[in-house]
Amino acid sequence: MGITLSIIIPIYRSEATIPELIQQLNSWIKELNYKVELVLVNDNSPDQSEKIILSSLDSLHIPYQYISLAKNYGQHTATAIGMKYSKGDYVATIDDDLQHDPEDIGLLYKHILQTNSDLVYGSYGVKKHAKLRNIGTLLLQWILRREGRSFSMVTSLRIMKRQVLQLLPNQAQKVFFLDDMLLMSANRVDTIAVNHKERKIGKSGYSWFKLINMALSIILLHSSFPLRLISRAGLFISIIFFFVGSYYIYKKLMYDAVLGFTSIIVSIFFSTGLILFSLGIIGEYIRRMWEHLQRLDGVIIEKEISNDN
Repeated sequence: MGITLSIIIPIYRSEATIPELIQQLNSWIKELNYKVELVLVNDNSPDQSEKIILSSLDSLHIPYQYISLAKNYGQHTATAIGMKYSKGDYVATIDDDLQHDPEDIGLLYKHILQTNSDLVYGSYGVKKHAKLRNIGTLLLQWILRREGRSFSMVTSLRIMKRQVLQLLPNQAQKVFFLDDMLLMSANRVDTIAVNHKERKIGKSGYSWFKLINMALSIILLHSSFPLRLISRAGLFISIIFFFVGSYYIYKKLMYDAVLGFTSIIVSIFFSTGLILFSLGIIGEYIRRMWEHLQRLDGVIIEKEISNDN
């Protein structure tokens, strides 16, 4: 009998939550009449997560895979690596912080079978993240909507058919925005309401620096928004400079006025700053493409442990 459902859990700073999460999953999975595997991906967590996971694996009575990454590559990359290693006909993902109820995976599985959807997200009535983080998420979604795509339904609690994973890289490499690939592969996308619990233990592994860096990576790699912003700003400023220049030429011809030194300096510095800023954004696009072509965005897997039970 093949594996029906694979559950992917990216791990980072989870030493306080992972024992209870594994226990909850183990208890829930025992009651199922189909085969489930657990895929845990340690994203180079600096705490005792690996030690606790390895000691907890002995208590599992289900197939599992444990993958340890050599560096911290981020949640999206860790989740994508787990998906590539998974064997189930359906693949689900869940966070490691106990803000999701493991039994909600069962609700998602029933829903995807009933609706024959390709991808189903757990939709939160009220997100229990920090307010500023929620505001940042809304701003990012607004930017991405400018591209004609909506990611408003996206959460980290999801389930999908295996065919949805086709666009994932064949080799282990960084993935900055996993859901962009999933949504491009999925034809029928649906949501189902689930609860999002308050974080009971510890703090989020996402610092403000990591959140900003991830948002910038998503905007640069999965959006043409910066390039379109540059082109429109350049056009707008060019029009302004045309009228300003025409005004000073008119004054020179009609009144023989001395062109102002201040206006020249301001124009030079302003236009030079815009040019350098534009070149910086274009250079960032080129740098990212160069890293990909040179395969410098590869992911190093340090350890693999599996048990088919």
